[in-house]
Amino acid sequence: MKILASLLIFGSVLLISNACSKQSEPMPEPEENDFVFTYNGKTYHQRVEAYFTAGVQSFHDKLSIFINMVDVFGGEIYFDEKNCAYLAPEYYKVYHDEDCNLDARVNNQTVPIDSTKVFIYQSGYLNASLTNCQTHTTDLGISVYTYTTCIASGTFELTLVNKIDETIEITSGTIYNYTVFIN
Repeated sequence: MKILASLLIFGSVLLISNACSKQSEPMPEPEENDFVFTYNGKTYHQRVEAYFTAGVQSFHDKLSIFINMVDVFGGEIYFDEKNCAYLAPEYYKVYHDEDCNLDARVNNQTVPIDSTKVFIYQSGYLNASLTNCQTHTTDLGISVYTYTTCIASGTFELTLVNKIDETIEITSGTIYNYTVFIN
């Protein structure tokens, strides 16, 4: 009986000391073209190869992100560094001007947005920068095409709200070495 009790105590001490000495797995290092964010407690990791469901773009010297995940958000999210942000529901095309005035187009007619369906910027930030910009030239045979790529890295968080106070909150957004084509 003493031997069994000794074995149980020794086994328990061994298990406890082994459990206490275990270290958690280190977070994997971000890879090229990573785009990561958290929504409703779930972390989404989008790579450029993921059919362009999320990414970084630059138009007219303005950096912006997009998240086109209809299965998660019900549409496409647009967010630029001037805090113009909105969710356009699936099959609902939203346009914005330089001052982030939004409208929709139906049958080539400009109409006001449906503010119960379109979520707009409430709070957040997009803090990203472009580095390592390079100009590329491609000979297409009949003409030469020149374009620029840069590497974007940074962080973002975003809260969108609609007219009936429903919100979409995206947290812990990270952009890491994401290749951006400059227009």
